[in-house]
Amino acid sequence: MKVCLLTRTTNLGSGGVGRVGKELYGGLKKRGVDITLITSSDIPYFNPYSYLIYTLMELPIRLLRIKADIYHALTPMEGMWSPGDKSIVTVLDLFMISDKDKIGATMGQSRLKAFIGSRYFEFVSGMALRKASGIACISEKTSNDLMQIFGLSSRTIRLGIRGDLEPKRERSRISRIGYLGQLDRRKRVDVLIKAFKKSEPGIELIIGGIGVDEAYLKSLAKGDGRIRFLGHIKDEELVDFYNSMDVLISPSWIEGYGLPIVEAMACKRPVVVLDDALIPWEIKKRCIIVQNLDMVLQNRTYLENLCTYSSYGSNYEWAKEHTWDKCIEEYIKLYKEIL
Repeated sequence: MKVCLLTRTTNLGSGGVGRVGKELYGGLKKRGVDITLITSSDIPYFNPYSYLIYTLMELPIRLLRIKADIYHALTPMEGMWSPGDKSIVTVLDLFMISDKDKIGATMGQSRLKAFIGSRYFEFVSGMALRKASGIACISEKTSNDLMQIFGLSSRTIRLGIRGDLEPKRERSRISRIGYLGQLDRRKRVDVLIKAFKKSEPGIELIIGGIGVDEAYLKSLAKGDGRIRFLGHIKDEELVDFYNSMDVLISPSWIEGYGLPIVEAMACKRPVVVLDDALIPWEIKKRCIIVQNLDMVLQNRTYLENLCTYSSYGSNYEWAKEHTWDKCIEEYIKLYKEIL
């Protein structure tokens, strides 16, 4: 079985799409699958102009040189040129269509860019998805969005997390808040920083990740020495990163899944999200849901009570169900069905 894997990037600094690309490529290769990888340049964050050139011009030319049994696109954008009878498309999210007012990565900074980007994504996605022989979504929410927008059914294949994510120390009091993810508009890290700057002394905020809004967010945090930007967190640093914090706050507007939330739960860390966040319910219901971050960060007693959060055990067990082995086995099963 020859598989051609098409992904925007395998760069872990690019967020979830980079993680999925890296893990699937490595996992399939480890299982002896004859696999060819086609990817754009590994830019650290999304560049809409170079990506447009890649999908419209570079990708079809590169595909002409590849002969495969299965063409697996990790987003609909990569699936537009794949042969329909051999095409599988993974859908990470559809909020470029459903919630374009909440997108980031330079697109959300301009209404015109958001409008053009959304229409282009919808057109290309429709073309790729309607001809595909198989569609996989990463959550029930994305699967429901797919049905609502395009009238297409799919199967849900859950993503994985690193197997070594485990708690290394117990928490006795809250002293460190953590965030991990892209630094762009969709993630609302500015909301977290503004709320944290009004918090009581004695706690600090560590921010992991890179993105287009990094300079702006650093200027926003300027003057508060309790806030530290750690940049890209390497794979081998993830366990120590999660264990160095006492609580993860994910202020994101919208997520296709939200792997950092699951990863934190695997390290038995409580996770705080906002009640207006559009996150798959299977994940959001396991978090501490608040109306605003001020009520968390300005109430030291509330913070300390997070240490006794009663759902740590069940969240941990649920998080550890997420394995890349299971994910890759599901895709191999799907490949065989198409063949």
